[in-house]
Amino acid sequence: MIQVNDAQGAAVAGASVRFHSAPGVIFQPASGITGSDGQFTFAVALGGMAGRYQIVATTTGASGKAIELRMDELALGFEQNQGRQLSDLYCTRCHDPESTAERVSNHDNLTAQAHAFSDGAFLNKMSDADLMAIIQHGGPALGKSAEMPPYGRTLSKSGIQALAAYIRAVADPPHQPGEAVYAQR
Repeated sequence: MIQVNDAQGAAVAGASVRFHSAPGVIFQPASGITGSDGQFTFAVALGGMAGRYQIVATTTGASGKAIELRMDELALGFEQNQGRQLSDLYCTRCHDPESTAERVSNHDNLTAQAHAFSDGAFLNKMSDADLMAIIQHGGPALGKSAEMPPYGRTLSKSGIQALAAYIRAVADPPHQPGEAVYAQR
């Protein structure tokens, strides 16, 4: 859903809205007119490749000038989606500070605040090996808080890799993997 408001914040009924993005992204519908509440509801199917997609909504302001709203959306691959599911089961309670009706966050009860998985400024500094070590062996493996428990007996190696892939996918700013290192002869 998208909301169109005027400069004073009032809903704009009858505003034309168009959507576009990268090839392969499908909007249903791709354009339309806002209702009396200034809202237009649409669905979007991201491309067939995992990654970040920029969605652009365009409308015309009172001056006749085009106004664009750009939104970034994330499509998870198979392994990253498995990691998201594991995060929902084991990690979100401490790593997501927001409580919901379905899940009470434990974030504020921790002595050492757990970093949100989207905290790329912190987590992107960790190597993949360190990220997987802290998941497998807990915080003390890297000199971090013992409040981060080990999941090496709970998760399989592929589960730990999937969780690390999910963390890398949701990082903001986005994770930029280092260059490949090849062995010297």
